[in-house]
Amino acid sequence: MASIHMDPEAAKNNPPFVEPEEIYYGSYKDQNPPTQLRIATGGAGQSGLVRALADAFIDAQIKETGCKPFAVAWLKSDTAGSFNNLAQASADLSITYHSAAEYMAMEQGFVERSVYAWRDHFMLVGPSTNPANLIPSPETTIQGLFSQLFRAAAAVRFLSRYDNSATNIKESHIWTTIGQVPWAHPYSPNFYHRYRSFPFQALEAAAKLGEYTLVDRGTWCGVEAWVRERMTVFMEGKDEDIDDVLLNPAHVLVGRWGRYKDEADKFAEWMLRDEGGQRVVGRFEVNGKVLYTKAPKEGGKGK
Repeated sequence: MASIHMDPEAAKNNPPFVEPEEIYYGSYKDQNPPTQLRIATGGAGQSGLVRALADAFIDAQIKETGCKPFAVAWLKSDTAGSFNNLAQASADLSITYHSAAEYMAMEQGFVERSVYAWRDHFMLVGPSTNPANLIPSPETTIQGLFSQLFRAAAAVRFLSRYDNSATNIKESHIWTTIGQVPWAHPYSPNFYHRYRSFPFQALEAAAKLGEYTLVDRGTWCGVEAWVRERMTVFMEGKDEDIDDVLLNPAHVLVGRWGRYKDEADKFAEWMLRDEGGQRVVGRFEVNGKVLYTKAPKEGGKGK
């Protein structure tokens, strides 16, 4: 959902400009074509998936329709920022990770369509020395591990991105399900480390400082090797259980007022195709590991 005042006329006629983090051209960079689609998202851009999707989409559109070459811009933003970019029409579509907020965005009227794009997976990671003595077993739940962390608060620290990102919202939800709000605890400065940053930078900070944190698998596999060498995965989401708290479903949201809405609609349709976006997701690897899983078939109709 958007956290800003929405002005449809301003969004249509004078949307604020957001400097792209990167621009993708498919196989046509030498022609320097104009941007005709703007995608707002965070971690999937940092991992390289947005680049892979954009390049494949551009090439597919040109091959299938004979259209002129065009470019796709990535606007780097967390989940909350991505909603606001859509509401202001700075972006034509966004990729977000919070179903309830996505539903509210459609209720607010600035999102016209949502389609299930892929699954990422949250992971609880921490220092290899494991000062909290976390010992996961087949019966252990993520709530149980968070409880152990809180009981060890005098000796360990938990790094939170504390930025209203999907990761921050998820870890906050887990804390509240065990009846704790460490950001409001009198000893929280010693245990609950507020570190506002994007996924890669936050995980690097946790590795350097020897802190536990929640992270998505795309970020974990995409960071430099020294980060993973210092840390251990204690639990991660599993596709086998559709109710797994640590599953992280991604949705493509098409904005109602985007300048390039037609192209955004085409991207959403292409994202659902087995030979289109789903193929890119299923084959996308970083450091020899496939980062994401394809959207379940029942998610293909959108919401």
